[in-house]
Amino acid sequence: MRKLYIALCGGIVLSGCSSFSERHQASGNFKYLEQEPSQEYVLPEGLTPIASNDHYKIPELGADANKALVGRKLDTRAPALVMPVAPNSLTSNTADKAEVVFESFLSEAAFRDELWAKINLFVNENNYGVGLSREGQQLTTRQIESDPYFKLIFGLEEEYALSQQYQFNLAVDPQGHRATVNVALTEHSEQGESVELNKFAKRRYEIRMLNKLLSHVYMQHNKKILANRVKAKAGLVTEMSFDESNDSVYKVNSSFNLVWEKLAIVLPKLGFVIDDRDKTVNTYYTHFEEVDTGFWSGLFSSDEEGIAPLKLTEDEKYQIILKPSDKASLLSVLDAQGQKLSAEKIAEMYPAFNRILGQKQL
Repeated sequence: MRKLYIALCGGIVLSGCSSFSERHQASGNFKYLEQEPSQEYVLPEGLTPIASNDHYKIPELGADANKALVGRKLDTRAPALVMPVAPNSLTSNTADKAEVVFESFLSEAAFRDELWAKINLFVNENNYGVGLSREGQQLTTRQIESDPYFKLIFGLEEEYALSQQYQFNLAVDPQGHRATVNVALTEHSEQGESVELNKFAKRRYEIRMLNKLLSHVYMQHNKKILANRVKAKAGLVTEMSFDESNDSVYKVNSSFNLVWEKLAIVLPKLGFVIDDRDKTVNTYYTHFEEVDTGFWSGLFSSDEEGIAPLKLTEDEKYQIILKPSDKASLLSVLDAQGQKLSAEKIAEMYPAFNRILGQKQL
């Protein structure tokens, strides 16, 4: 570990010895630029030429290529890549845009609102400010003066002045489920003067900003998961209720996401062994194994001794379905054929569900 620290410190010191421009150039000297073009050899009459091929032939420059970009003027940095670290994000195949694709099972309006809120939160938490905004479609930042993130990423000196403005664009497919977010650099100034960047340099800044947004979305997602896990350890209030089909269900007075996480802890303790779960259809797929009575009795205090373990068919498959209902959640228990259990059975199991959902720090 000590050797690793020494190596890291050495790398930082060495990187500080080179200037910003040198870190974008090829290493070594550029004496090759002084070389004259080689002449084609001429064989004396009667000699057979050596067999040759064009495997290593340098391709010709395109018509639009800038022939002045050689030596120190040539930026050797690799193209920046979109890193889709945010949940349900995918890279886009568009070569000339810095964009990412999101997928969701939400409706178009809900999906748009969710992504729009994430973009606004990112802009606000980074103090970029909003210049122009078209609700749910486009957001332009104010001038971002010498953002520390970009100075660090691009190796700019602390006193180097960098001023930029970015535009975030959001487009959601009419059927929902799929959305595209792209970032465009609309203004760029260095040391107080406007600079016209080539498309590669411009895209490099745009992708860095997009990656910063994706990292922020990822961090916010993780914070939410951790917060839900903490809340899931708290007791939940449950009562008997009815769903839209007038079938008996359990109404848990907490949000869907919170109850969903809690069920992963609660169901095995009730005897429902989780085989799979699919949040897109709000369902836990389980089979039942009778819980040891000694283990069961240890879950409750002496004043709860009247609660009996669940009485269900051993190894029978059951589906536990959870549906959001305002600020609460409705929990249904279905058999292997997808039929809801009888009202009598739901009422019989209610004390066990109620008590164990109400337990803290399971």
